[in-house]
Amino acid sequence: MRYRLDTGSPAGTPDCENGHRYIKTEAILLSMNLGNRTASAAVLVLLVMLIVPAGGEPVRSTDYAPWPTDAWTRVPAESQQVNSTILQSMLDHFKSNQIAVDSILIVRNGYLILEEYLSHYRPNDLHHQFSVTKSVLSALIGIAVQEGFIDSISTPMLSFFPNRVVANVDDNKRAMTIGHLLRMDAGFEWNEEHYGTALNDYNRMIRSKDWIQYVLDRRIAARPGEIFQYNSGLSHLLSAILQNSTGMKTVDFAKRYLFDPLGIDEYVWDTDPAGINEGGSKLKLRPLDMAKIGYLFLREGDWDGKQIIPRKWIHSVSTTQLIVDKYRGYSLHWWTLPQLDVYYALGWGSQSIVVMPDYGVVIAVSAATLHKSAEVTTILNKWILPSMGQSVSQQETIASFQPVFVVIAGAPFALILV
Repeated sequence: MRYRLDTGSPAGTPDCENGHRYIKTEAILLSMNLGNRTASAAVLVLLVMLIVPAGGEPVRSTDYAPWPTDAWTRVPAESQQVNSTILQSMLDHFKSNQIAVDSILIVRNGYLILEEYLSHYRPNDLHHQFSVTKSVLSALIGIAVQEGFIDSISTPMLSFFPNRVVANVDDNKRAMTIGHLLRMDAGFEWNEEHYGTALNDYNRMIRSKDWIQYVLDRRIAARPGEIFQYNSGLSHLLSAILQNSTGMKTVDFAKRYLFDPLGIDEYVWDTDPAGINEGGSKLKLRPLDMAKIGYLFLREGDWDGKQIIPRKWIHSVSTTQLIVDKYRGYSLHWWTLPQLDVYYALGWGSQSIVVMPDYGVVIAVSAATLHKSAEVTTILNKWILPSMGQSVSQQETIASFQPVFVVIAGAPFALILV
């Protein structure tokens, strides 16, 4: 397990105005708001459990498939030690119970072992990535550092906006860096709960004439580095920083340095009124290309002999930098499962790119808003755990965890097990 924890802040967490509690980076505190939250990460947990082999030991391989720049190499699941009968049972269950999964792709050792499209989706259809966009943007920031466009993520954030008159500037805002934006611990006063209400700062931002100014002007609620608070406005600042640093729109930078090298030629990335690609959402990709991005991370940023993303950046992404709750962490715009050495991109509705380095596995999921989250435990016990040869005690341990949804300092649709 890999951790990097910020320390030195006093214990305890301040109350938010809405009655929830913020999370200190050195604490493991959370606040629950079950409401009508849907199971946006249920498939992620299911598939992670599915891939872990009997006994829970990693199965590493250096026998990788040819690079999938032009096309994935498709092979039977059994050739990569995965039980296709169990996979089919899972898919049949999704279909018969109308669980809103649009596509599931599993890659092991570079081979595509499962490619299933449900609902009305087809292989070449673009799918809204929602907050998976944030993790793609993280890759672009890493590339910009490698290419010399950005000196360091320790660079103060305000230095990228020299021509703007910013409100509520104090020492905390001056100390805010790119790294704070990436880790979601910048300290802005921000409410991103309940997307259907006018109180949501994301809704306010996208309804404003100047999205960047809206975020920059927010008051400071905590010192940078103290509090994890989910904030899509930080991602949009990163997109603007990338554009200001490179002289290229974020989508054009992505095309040259990420999409073209990977053979990704079908995508859409919407912009704000000023023409800045939205940093926190609105990227659309094919599921096959979602898997390519995950595979690039699995291969530590290397693609067919060229270092696309710095290897050190991949290590930072895969290393838990903030403890979010008992089971999950956060790094540079990616979520982590430190107990499994797994990291993943997650968007609303369960868009997911899951990277499992110890197992040579990448999982790409696109979905609508999922329901019936209580069925996850049934799926694990009825199909997944028996297929892995897990002991009864292990099954009972897993079965004791029930998936629920919480609000963690404004982060919607975040899955934990309690």
